[in-house]
Amino acid sequence: MPDKNYIYAVSTFVGTAIGVGIFSLPFVASKSGFSYFAVLLVLLGFIMIVLNLMYGEITLRTKNKSRLVGYCGKYLGKNGKRFAMLIALFALYSNILAYMIIGGVFLNALFAGYFGGSEFVYSVIIFSVVSMGIYVSLKMVSIIELLMVVFLFVAMFGIIIKGSVLVDSNNLLTSNFSQVFFPFGAILFSLSALSAIPELEHIIKRKKERIKGVIIWGGITTIIVFLLFVAVVLGVTGVNTSEDALSGMNAVMGNGIVTIGLIFGVFAIATSFLMIGINLKEIFWYDYHLSEKKAWLLTCFVPFIIFLLGLRDFITVVSIAGGIAGGFVGILIIASFYRAKKMGDMRPAYEIKVPKIFSALMIFIFLLGILYQFIYGF
Repeated sequence: MPDKNYIYAVSTFVGTAIGVGIFSLPFVASKSGFSYFAVLLVLLGFIMIVLNLMYGEITLRTKNKSRLVGYCGKYLGKNGKRFAMLIALFALYSNILAYMIIGGVFLNALFAGYFGGSEFVYSVIIFSVVSMGIYVSLKMVSIIELLMVVFLFVAMFGIIIKGSVLVDSNNLLTSNFSQVFFPFGAILFSLSALSAIPELEHIIKRKKERIKGVIIWGGITTIIVFLLFVAVVLGVTGVNTSEDALSGMNAVMGNGIVTIGLIFGVFAIATSFLMIGINLKEIFWYDYHLSEKKAWLLTCFVPFIIFLLGLRDFITVVSIAGGIAGGFVGILIIASFYRAKKMGDMRPAYEIKVPKIFSALMIFIFLLGILYQFIYGF
């Protein structure tokens, strides 16, 4: 029977994976059709489980613990490290922009009926509040971050349970082959849980070989939750599915559970926005030796200027971030994985054998997604 550390590790992995990206999935599924979406989700979900297992083995083979950029530097050289850093910055900025956009959407759904305003105004409000927290490096107590995620999960499962009786199966039977690849970037963005893997070593401690099972079961659980959430939201709202999922559900269900989801969604978005912003500021501050003020300005105002210039579509941002940044991250991990097998410092707690033909297929799929986003995403 799994012990409490094992259950906590799986919960940490799933909690990291199920973030702001899940709100984009019902809309992209409405464009391709649920059946095509489900097939693509399962395929990419399996690929991400393999990729996470690769990354886990990389961390276990390396004596000096780091993150992706550091591992790429060790196994792919200086150019690999520079490219990984560029992709990491792109991903972090994309995440901040996505949080700003979806935070404005949720706040607008909650307060526009009382105070007026627009999604643009509420996005500026959440940006202003969180950027001040980033300026003073306001560290959230970890238990608060955990509670926000737990409350959001409870609200989401409440939506799934209450919404399931309103599902119209006809909404799940439509399909559009011309848009079959449309969900690719949003799915990759949503499935990302790489940041949780180094933390699993601290949770599992002496039984690090069990990290393999955590990654597998955490990945499977995430896929199931995504399928349930999308099936219910799309089944209820159909062609009227909103880009953020919840505001469209609120219009149809008209009950308090969706409002609760919106409230905790805002708090979860704000805490994640704050955490990523502080991490990015510290990269500029500590690693690039900029002044704290310059580091803060680069962290907050690059995505804000992009927002002001007109990139305010939530689906576009998560699709580009997932399709491009996620694709390149996948390729970097695959390359580092094979180098780590030869250059690693120690024998890992678990090993996986991935045929090179399968790795080549994964790289091909990632390149296909990157190409698709460059052609159709901008």
